[in-house]
Amino acid sequence: MEPHSPTIFLAILAVNATLTVSLAAGASRANRDGIYLWAIALALHTLSFALFGLRGKISDFASTTVAATILSASWAVFAEGLFQFQQRKPPRRLIWLPVVVISIAFLAFRDSLTTRVVVSSIIYVAQTILILVALNQGRRATVGRGQYFIAIGLAPVIPIFVFRALLAATGQADKVSMFASNQVQAISFLAAIVATILVAIGLLVMSKEQAEDRSRRSATHDQLTGLANRRRIDEVLSKEWPRAKRNASPLALVMLDVDLFKKFNDRYGHQRGDECLKSVARVLQAGAQRGGDLAARYGGEEFLLILPDTDAAAAQRLTETVRHAVEALDMTHEQSPFGKVTVSAGVAALSDGSYENTESLLRAADVALYRAKRNGRNQVQLASGSSLQAEPDGNSLGNFVQLVWHPAYECGNAVIDAQHRALLAQTGKLLTASLSGKPAHELAAHIDAIVRDVVQHFRDEEAIIAAAGFPDTAEHAAVHRQLVEKAVELVDRFNDGMLGIGELFQFLAHDVVARHFLAADRSFFPFVATPR
Repeated sequence: MEPHSPTIFLAILAVNATLTVSLAAGASRANRDGIYLWAIALALHTLSFALFGLRGKISDFASTTVAATILSASWAVFAEGLFQFQQRKPPRRLIWLPVVVISIAFLAFRDSLTTRVVVSSIIYVAQTILILVALNQGRRATVGRGQYFIAIGLAPVIPIFVFRALLAATGQADKVSMFASNQVQAISFLAAIVATILVAIGLLVMSKEQAEDRSRRSATHDQLTGLANRRRIDEVLSKEWPRAKRNASPLALVMLDVDLFKKFNDRYGHQRGDECLKSVARVLQAGAQRGGDLAARYGGEEFLLILPDTDAAAAQRLTETVRHAVEALDMTHEQSPFGKVTVSAGVAALSDGSYENTESLLRAADVALYRAKRNGRNQVQLASGSSLQAEPDGNSLGNFVQLVWHPAYECGNAVIDAQHRALLAQTGKLLTASLSGKPAHELAAHIDAIVRDVVQHFRDEEAIIAAAGFPDTAEHAAVHRQLVEKAVELVDRFNDGMLGIGELFQFLAHDVVARHFLAADRSFFPFVATPR
């Protein structure tokens, strides 16, 4: 059956118009979620095809140059909407340059169908690629499957336009003229209909999924600061408490309070007060770097850090870092004796079974917080029931105790135990080399070897625990990635002479070996142990 291009063309107009109305019905300019712009893009797309269809009934300028320019503009507006949806700054020159180019090209070559087809096809391909690249760049931050509908709808557009350009370049431009009735045009028009439908479905699904994600997030996150709220705190504690008890692993809670916040609010107003809370929240979020850590707003000016697999000493050290970071923000507070915004904190850690439940642990952190406030504020206090182990001084290697392998550290898997033992020994040798005054380049070689072996160990361990059916493999792997990223950052700073060996060794010995290998890894021991 011979395809009738005008009929298919009318079908495109009908589909486009219907989808435009559907998108416009759910669009709101105030929401800035991209839908309003996408509705405009579809309307422009429909208008351009309507002008193409009026060829011979209106001026050639309107049915070619204006129509092609509007079609290119529809792609540009679509890209603007996508960047708005992703909450990213759009590269406007890159987005709108093709619209200018196609307008100039059609004016300059208005008597050459071949040139117009080739130029317009290349530009439309470039605009499609830009949108697909933007989709890919924002795919991790975009929830759901709607984005994949858009990608599937747009992907076939590229080979179709490339094929049209090739036909025109080989002297067959008449086959791709707007109302030529042939297989090429039929396939092009049908692909346009399918692509438009898939893209529209993707847009609607993306919008729906984003709204659902916002609803879920608003149920578990504080609207002002973006941190977790009390509901999320309860969910995480209900999971981490039994895990810590079951695996005999430490669990630390940190309660923080903005010092004299009411006086800050009274002096500077609620808007400045909100900005203050958001600034403190950003510091807390940056401090909760590991996958299992949680930064939350407990209520008012009080915040909470939940730190799984963290003993009292490590939690106190982290909290001191947070306290210094808030102080370094240098937010003026005339009613404070320090002249700036500061925080006080209380730390409580479950490491020896000294607390009966999460309520008692929270209460202990709260009591420690109020002790910090009574003692003068801008300080960290440890709960009386939390045992503090000897903690290294970050400025000196002399305070470190050399780690020695003990059978209690074994998990029962020969590969993991051998690698743990070897890495612990390597860390001890690094300490010895450091204390003996070895030059920096020798220490750097030793450190590089440790980091390489740690990376390989993490890969082997993830494969082993995944095969053993450990349910938290993904979370454990995420912690591995964070440790490796931190190690690489510290090694680079050490090699550049911007970091002393003390802090780097502290990270390797404490965070990687003691805190992770000998503490956090205990969570998978029951899954990988083999009968002896």
